[in-house]
Amino acid sequence: MATCTRINLKKRQQQLLKPIDNLSPELLQEIFLRVPVKSLFQLRCVSKQWRSLVSDSDFAKLHYDATITNNNNKKFMYLSSDCSKAYCVKIGATIHHDYAVRLRATYKHDKLRIIGSCRGFLLLQNDVPEPVLALWNPAMGSHRTVPYPDNFWNVGFHCPDHFCGGVVYEKFNDDYLVVLGSVKINEHEKLRPQWKFFSVRTNSWKEIEGGDRFVPSYPLHRQVGLLYNEAVHWLAIYTANGKSRSFVIVAFDPMTKTLSMIPLPYPRDTQVWKLSLLGGRGYFGIYMNNMIPEIWVMKEYKVESSWTKLNITLPCMNFIPLCLTESDEVVCRKDKKQLVKVGGKQGFGECGLISSDKDPIVVMFNESLFSLPVTNLKVFGGCLDVTWKREGKPGSSA
Repeated sequence: MATCTRINLKKRQQQLLKPIDNLSPELLQEIFLRVPVKSLFQLRCVSKQWRSLVSDSDFAKLHYDATITNNNNKKFMYLSSDCSKAYCVKIGATIHHDYAVRLRATYKHDKLRIIGSCRGFLLLQNDVPEPVLALWNPAMGSHRTVPYPDNFWNVGFHCPDHFCGGVVYEKFNDDYLVVLGSVKINEHEKLRPQWKFFSVRTNSWKEIEGGDRFVPSYPLHRQVGLLYNEAVHWLAIYTANGKSRSFVIVAFDPMTKTLSMIPLPYPRDTQVWKLSLLGGRGYFGIYMNNMIPEIWVMKEYKVESSWTKLNITLPCMNFIPLCLTESDEVVCRKDKKQLVKVGGKQGFGECGLISSDKDPIVVMFNESLFSLPVTNLKVFGGCLDVTWKREGKPGSSA
């Protein structure tokens, strides 16, 4: 009886799929371009035709371009307090947890952290039992370890206040570049900066020329490289002849493999102001706070005169802006334990972070079907147990 039931069920499934199988490849592609990544990941198992389409690299690019064009649905990722899961938070009409992705229990460690995000990949860092970096696409399970650069000065996080990381896509060579910035305290007790980048395609690290002018530093919270205009950005202290100057924005161009400087809207005392980069709504911006919080956006990239102050009112205390939305709202971190949305017509919305005993790093995240370029891959922590799963409602929404 059970065998007959299974046979009948399979026939029924085949009958339901017949109308869809008769669709032209072009129409099927147009339909799939509107399907979320996590659903496409499941649909790959339906038929060989569907698996072939979802696994196609050209389709992956079309789907990613279509997804980022829709700016109404922003997403963030962060790790749970025990680093066993990565949580995705969706910012739409409400702000709420969307799903969780499990990392294999044998790999989890409370020192694991996210230090970058690019095209659906998270850049993870861990220093136990030894320093290691990893690129991971939670949707596809594509991952690889990145060896720590030799003689890099921040191994073991000896100077965590002067460390930054990020990942950026290099279009011309279809390559992903991991960028690290750190410092060394020399014999005169002065900070000497060092910047390096790693190419996934060549599997090698290189020094970034001119990096000794920029001391990576975060005056408000841990830095994750902000992607804009195909470059990755951080806050840094500009130095000349070994003398400390003022805060600037430093940008790494993946095409030229060089660092460049973007001045702030106007000079700031590096000891007083709270600063943080933010993106969204097609803008490249900065949050500046010295009792009165301000958000400035650069209307024309790298044109200093195009800095414009937005007419947005923000709470003064314990709020760190992360991004702007299409509805003139600002998504912020509040008290290290919540994501909140303030301003605009929607009013105030919030979502509790499931990481109450630590300061979680929250990054903007765009899902993708991308895989890493083919190289001599190494297994990341044995492997990652990737499971798309809605965890009910772990946080509140409003």
